[in-house]
Amino acid sequence: MGAGKSEAVERWWSEGLTQAWTDPQVEIPVWLEAREVAATLAGTVQEALGADPVRDCRIVLDNLDAVSPKRADQLLTDARRLVATWPRVRILATTRPGAGNVDAAERLDVPAWPVQRGWDLLHTVLNEDYVPGLDTHEMQQLLTSPLQVHALASRLRAGGDTQVSTRELLSGLARAILQREHPEASPEVWASLPRLAASILDQQSPVSASAFARQHVIWELEATGLVVHDDGLLRFALPLFEQHFAAQALQDEEAQLETAAGAEHFPRWRYAIAFAVETATSGRAEEFLRRLACTNPAAASWVLDETTSDHDTGPLPPASTNGPAGGSAGACDEDPEPALAIGGRLREATLSWLEGLGELGKLLAPHDQGALAPWGVLMDQEDRWMTVAQAREGVLDADLVVRPESFPMAQFHDRQSFPVSDAPLTRWVWSRNRLREPLARRVKNRTLPVDAASPLAAERAWFLAQQIMGKGRPGRLGREISLEDLRPEVDALMAHVETTRWSRWQWGRYTVDSADVRWLHAQLQHLPEDKLTDPRPPADRPGEGRYLWQTYSPELTRSITQDVVRDALAGYRDLVQHNFPRFGAALGLYSIFPVRADGLVIMPEPGNTKAYSANVAYTLRTNAGSRMQDAPAVEFDLAEEPNIPSSLWSSLQEDHASVFHRPAVHHEELSTGLERQATNLAYSWLARDLKAVGWLEHAVTFPE
Repeated sequence: MGAGKSEAVERWWSEGLTQAWTDPQVEIPVWLEAREVAATLAGTVQEALGADPVRDCRIVLDNLDAVSPKRADQLLTDARRLVATWPRVRILATTRPGAGNVDAAERLDVPAWPVQRGWDLLHTVLNEDYVPGLDTHEMQQLLTSPLQVHALASRLRAGGDTQVSTRELLSGLARAILQREHPEASPEVWASLPRLAASILDQQSPVSASAFARQHVIWELEATGLVVHDDGLLRFALPLFEQHFAAQALQDEEAQLETAAGAEHFPRWRYAIAFAVETATSGRAEEFLRRLACTNPAAASWVLDETTSDHDTGPLPPASTNGPAGGSAGACDEDPEPALAIGGRLREATLSWLEGLGELGKLLAPHDQGALAPWGVLMDQEDRWMTVAQAREGVLDADLVVRPESFPMAQFHDRQSFPVSDAPLTRWVWSRNRLREPLARRVKNRTLPVDAASPLAAERAWFLAQQIMGKGRPGRLGREISLEDLRPEVDALMAHVETTRWSRWQWGRYTVDSADVRWLHAQLQHLPEDKLTDPRPPADRPGEGRYLWQTYSPELTRSITQDVVRDALAGYRDLVQHNFPRFGAALGLYSIFPVRADGLVIMPEPGNTKAYSANVAYTLRTNAGSRMQDAPAVEFDLAEEPNIPSSLWSSLQEDHASVFHRPAVHHEELSTGLERQATNLAYSWLARDLKAVGWLEHAVTFPE
């Protein structure tokens, strides 16, 4: 639908008209609508020309899919006979797949528009230099057909505002196109459209027509114009309709929300889920969010950001609640006081997020004997502001207690005050945001747990051992640290940690704290060797250059860079699998695992006094021949500025960005002499992915 078929044949028809204007041996071309051909095609052409088509003649037969399949076959047969009888005649018909029997040699597929062409048309119609949101995967798809570009332009012009979300545009366009097409169908056919959408999204491809429905239903589906039947397979005429009708499948429980939001399925279903939440009643939307948070916190967070405003940060007022859930003090009251009611709903939302986060949740919220620590809550006299604070161990007996006064520091921590809001779903925003603050600290500090065998664990152990043994001057230690020397130092720090609530040591510009000491103490128990070794080899040209990068040969620079990227990819995978197992393909880079990296290490010119390090430009693609836990394949070539192969950038630009904004091409400065390079790279990828689904508010950088 709207792929530009009529536009393509109009150009062909116009060429014939130009030829007829200048050449008397060329007939004026004929344009026929399939529905306007009353009897035979030959008779209609003769009537249009006033004679037989003895000279060169172009004939357009438009919208063949507007007639029945039987009639389409008759017209195609007529066309073949007409061309056989009058060899100087050429006929071009337009149709969506499925209208009549067409030989492969006769079929000409209309290619999708390049994205730039769609943007050029949109720019011409809107007279806007920039439209926000067009860099998303779905919006890029809208720009590949003239129908969708025109509908998008009409939507933006009618609203007078280009500051509109992708979700609003997609849902609005689907409704607008359906209203324009106004298809007529039986209740059975309308009921089958959501089921078809769910089937297509589940299997990521068109579905078998014979397995989906009986023949009469297939005919009716084709007649709506919304569905294409091609080579025994069913698909929607526009991918836009998949999300529209899949949302109905979720609302009607014909598709399971937990399956759609699962680790592998969510990227395909995400706008359908957002549409379903957006159009649901407030109570149903709350239930959707609860189920999403428990199933896949990345899905719930992304949908939440798509369906709520930036200023909606406070919880729902008690008027819209049914009281707190679970063992909160006062839960048995028929009409609990406002602080208890709102606090109960906030805690319920927090517990749902924690269920979805699994083991990571215990690191993001204080727990007492395996359960979320009790809260104290307090509201002002006008019930407009609320305060929530975490109780320290042993202070409160109930999960939720209303405080008559302030929160003493000795008994409570992590106090937060906020205005009460009546906007929908805001308790989910508040509870998510409260959890992502400690997550952001762990990402910034690069202290998320990984298995002891992870390359990130090796880098962290070496870095901490250098700080502890070097006391701010790790360069004097050499490339090996004996565990016989290290363990007594760590044991002494551990003894101090166990007698204090929190400790921190500052050596030079780096800090080691209680969590670092506990982690290193445990990590040393898993090491089979009797020493720690620097994960990277030493410079092979020491003293030869003024700058650090000059002390490494190009060959060693390439080798180290390949190792760093390989360790970073493995470390990123370890971070996701250990901490975010339910996020799955919602994390952009993880969605293409198993992965391989291909690119080029670019060395500065030897005499360049301004260069900081070598650069590496590379792509990350799925490695079809590999398994998830295999070591990522990394292959980098070597070049020196300014002699960079001209084919490099074109080869790197072949891929497109993923649905969650993962860049296709990466360009990094990786200095061969800095610490924790693989860790920094892995965490930068993870931070980008977490921000894309709302689990980080700001980008995180790692300067060293």
